[in-house]
Amino acid sequence: MARSASNGSFMSSMDARNGYEAFHAVSDEMRMTGFHCHDYYEFYIHIRGGRYYGLDSSLYLLEPNQMFVIPPFLMHGISSTQAAGGYERAFLNLTPEMLGILGCGQIDLDQFFRSYTSQGKYMFQMTPEAAKQCVGWIGQLQRKSGGDALDDFQRCAVLMNLLDVICQTMRDAQTVGGSVVSNGVIQEVLTHINGSYTQPLKIGELARRFGVSVSYLSHEFARYTDRSVYDYILYRRVMLARQMMPSDLTLNTIAYQCGFNDYSNFLRVFNRLVGMPPSRYRKNLRRFQQDMLAERQR
Repeated sequence: MARSASNGSFMSSMDARNGYEAFHAVSDEMRMTGFHCHDYYEFYIHIRGGRYYGLDSSLYLLEPNQMFVIPPFLMHGISSTQAAGGYERAFLNLTPEMLGILGCGQIDLDQFFRSYTSQGKYMFQMTPEAAKQCVGWIGQLQRKSGGDALDDFQRCAVLMNLLDVICQTMRDAQTVGGSVVSNGVIQEVLTHINGSYTQPLKIGELARRFGVSVSYLSHEFARYTDRSVYDYILYRRVMLARQMMPSDLTLNTIAYQCGFNDYSNFLRVFNRLVGMPPSRYRKNLRRFQQDMLAERQR
């Protein structure tokens, strides 16, 4: 399965047949992915070589064998551009619908993960053995695609083994504490934006509010998130709109509630960031959810 685009357009990378994505790689350089979010869970395992990982308004110092559990629509991304000397990581992406299938009626995995992340518990320390085991399974999933019903069953078995280790790690291990990196003014600006991005926000007013120049704010914010202040605000508004798509609200209402003052602007920005107009996204999302429900009921 192809890796998700950085704009987080999940409908183009997750289909009803799979509902997951697995990736493991070693790179000579670690490049910023840009702060982003998506409709599915991401289980990110850091092996070596990374520097910092951003979650919403916080920046974490990376250590070997750390696991991040990232719920849908939480902003996150790698925050470093320097050579890493062998940056190794693995991740598993899973839709909430696929988690429902893998729970086999015995456990609500979506609720299990939300019970931790709703308390701000995102990062867990894995043992080297558990991390190696999980990375091995992720590699198997990355290499396997297509096939018949037996191949699908084998992939589900691998996913269930992987999730079992992840759940045990979360239940038995302590969350990693004391590793948040202070980023001063930019963290304060991010916290403010994350709490008010549906309201009118201008970079000049933000700079005055936090006592810095516009040029400083622009440069440091982009260095921290790999996005301009303006693009970050637009991105958050569009991601909120995607989160509201399953509701019965009209698209006009969603646009205004997300901070867009006219529908044409919302349409243009949504299409640019998601890769399709909001009406088609909503239609595809509903079809996807119906397909996953049918798969779950088989």
